[in-house]
Amino acid sequence: MSRPSSAVPPACREITWKTTAFLVADSCRVPLGATARYRSRSPFVIELTLHTPTGETVWQLDRDMFLAGTEGPVGIGEVHIRPAPYDQVVLRLGAPSHAALISLGRGPVMRWLNTTYTLVPAGDESSHLDWRPLLDVLAD
Repeated sequence: MSRPSSAVPPACREITWKTTAFLVADSCRVPLGATARYRSRSPFVIELTLHTPTGETVWQLDRDMFLAGTEGPVGIGEVHIRPAPYDQVVLRLGAPSHAALISLGRGPVMRWLNTTYTLVPAGDESSHLDWRPLLDVLAD
């Protein structure tokens, strides 16, 4: 069986944003290092790494949901995002009974997310996916 021809996606580009997030516990805000990463080959995903004294925790977030959460409450499963007072965005990560509340500045989040949409515009995500491995498996 011959292999189907497929368009080669554009070269993978990556952008990273290092910032300070805050773990919100009761009325206390504990600063945490945070790194957001976006790769054009995974165009629907924002990878958020929280750097804690005991190690790193990595969350995979839906890019469109993250953007929508800056305007109003959104979420499913263990990820919920909503705007908060004082120009903040709050992420509830984990099961409701023991979730972490993470606060980020809304303005910096919006600027960085807009950069990801400059790299891969909304609606253009599928042209950045590399379908060749799947097509190779299906062709065998």
